[in-house]
Amino acid sequence: MPDNHSEIQQQLISNLPMILLAGGAIYLTSKVINGAGQTADEIAQALQLKKSDVQVKSEKQAQEAIDRYVNEVQQKQKPTRPDGFWAQLAERIYRDTQYSAVGDAHEDARFCMTYVGNDADFALLYKYYGKRQETWFGVFPDGGPKDLTQAISSNLNKAQKRSINDNYARKGIAIRFV
Repeated sequence: MPDNHSEIQQQLISNLPMILLAGGAIYLTSKVINGAGQTADEIAQALQLKKSDVQVKSEKQAQEAIDRYVNEVQQKQKPTRPDGFWAQLAERIYRDTQYSAVGDAHEDARFCMTYVGNDADFALLYKYYGKRQETWFGVFPDGGPKDLTQAISSNLNKAQKRSINDNYARKGIAIRFV
């Protein structure tokens, strides 16, 4: 028995440099992988910040374009109702389409869209709707915030959108929903 024990000790001692080398290699590899993970995280964060900067700039440009559109249309046409009406109607349309599940009042949203009498009305409704978040069951966000045209296009069915488009065509309103 003692020979067996000393034989194992001797094998261990003779293999000790290989064991230490393997352990060191494993340790070094784990450090490199962790470092690479941290570097990848840092790169991802930098890209997200860059994306955020670009997104903020894009959103600012989009809002400026909407404001110009509203001002230009109102210089050419007068809205048929006061601003407060369009703000309330925007809220009603949002309540009709805010959940990405059964239970939304899409027919009422379609009906609300028929209050628009000219391009100035649509511009104000669009402005007051802004960008709003739809959710699943009032809890889970469904994509990013949507503007009025995105909300109508994604929530109403083909027949409802065709009804709005026909109504707008009769009134000479330029916007159409697909």
